[in-house]
Amino acid sequence: SNDPMYAMFVKQKSDLFSNLHHWLPVIIEPVPQNYEHLLDTYTGIAETHALGCAVPINAAVSYEVGKSECPFCRVNLAEDSPRVCKDLPNWKRLQIGSLDCENSKRLFRNVFDQCIIQDPLPCSSISNLLRERAVPNKNVVILQVDIEGYEFVLLPNFLQDVGENSALPPVIHFETKVLLELDRTQPSAHGGNKSRLGTVTEALTAKGYVLYDDGEDMLAIRT
Repeated sequence: SNDPMYAMFVKQKSDLFSNLHHWLPVIIEPVPQNYEHLLDTYTGIAETHALGCAVPINAAVSYEVGKSECPFCRVNLAEDSPRVCKDLPNWKRLQIGSLDCENSKRLFRNVFDQCIIQDPLPCSSISNLLRERAVPNKNVVILQVDIEGYEFVLLPNFLQDVGENSALPPVIHFETKVLLELDRTQPSAHGGNKSRLGTVTEALTAKGYVLYDDGEDMLAIRT
């Protein structure tokens, strides 16, 4: 399911994560097939690592006020989809979905009309999605984000939306690989004066986070 938390819980084989009865993973995944894979993954973790339960959410994160449903563009994964769609690399087929369908057009170009379908999908802020499932922000210990370059939109909005510093997660871990590539190839496409990564790091440091470069990712710890 390409879930980085799975690597921490299972692949590391650490005694620290051998018993997960005190953990409550909340998984927000918009792509339907990935969502189904995550259900299977966490069912397996429950059986092998004593995980009591998890909170899976098939939705998209959006900070557009008043929206509860958003158009979501993703690759057609149906069995009867065109061969050109099935031949796309897995990272494109399974990992790329967007509320910004114009971005999908730029990425998929000549196969967009053949391979991209637009689904209506429940959408809301992270705080609202948690609140609907009775999970308070203040109970979130680790926020893991991997959204293919849109971290510069989500993270500043999340920090502003939570508001109270006491309700912010102590640890935030997010991918920077795509952010850096977009800053290199499309430096002004997002309409801001700062780089995408600069937008994220400024928002985090303003909230008291110390940042650590983790290769293709970044670790933010609130002091």
